[in-house]
Amino acid sequence: MMGLCYCWSLKTLYIFFFIAVVIMNFQALLFTLVGIVGSAPVSQKLDIMDKETIEQAHSLISIILKDIPTVHTAWINSKSLTLGDNSTRLQLQFLKTQMIPSAPVLQNISSNFSLETCFAHIVKGLQLHLNLLKEISKSTMLNQTGNVNDLQAEIRDLLLLIKKLQKQAGFDQSKQASDKHHDLDKHLTSEYMTEVAAHLTLQQLQDFSSDVLRSILSLTSDKSSSENTNTVQLCVNAACV
Repeated sequence: MMGLCYCWSLKTLYIFFFIAVVIMNFQALLFTLVGIVGSAPVSQKLDIMDKETIEQAHSLISIILKDIPTVHTAWINSKSLTLGDNSTRLQLQFLKTQMIPSAPVLQNISSNFSLETCFAHIVKGLQLHLNLLKEISKSTMLNQTGNVNDLQAEIRDLLLLIKKLQKQAGFDQSKQASDKHHDLDKHLTSEYMTEVAAHLTLQQLQDFSSDVLRSILSLTSDKSSSENTNTVQLCVNAACV
């Protein structure tokens, strides 16, 4: 009787073990299928979107990156405000927190950061910097230059292109959060502080535009993320020369 019970318990254990293995394999298969399904919509959206529109956006963001240093040179007289300088970033970090609203974060497109979210963040970021540039350009403490108007026009054009891509992909634009009100004008109390605000805005616009270019490159090339990053850096370096 004891032997029979032991054999029955052993058989039951084998059955439970077999069921556990089946469940684990099923879960692994399920996760794989979820990953496939999650990545499929991106390629489907790319097929829907107009390739020429994507190329126009690529060209325009490259022009924006080229024109940012030009505007910086026209606006900024202080030698201590250097575009792309890490020590300058650190020194002005506190003022940036107080004066300039942060740009939306752009990540590599994945199951955790969809193409729809990416486009929404680009739209919000472009609108933010457009508003900041508009506010700063009103100041009589800076040199009035047509380069600023050109830069603003380029940002508006890119904004229209991204919204066009959103529409082509069938993304809901009505749920996009509008840019929060900023109070930058209260900080423009002197020529130096106005130059600081202009510098911080252009520096953040350069950083954000680099991320936008990286995002657009991920749609137009088969290169890896690191290769796209190198391409963006070369573009920024060429613009700053």
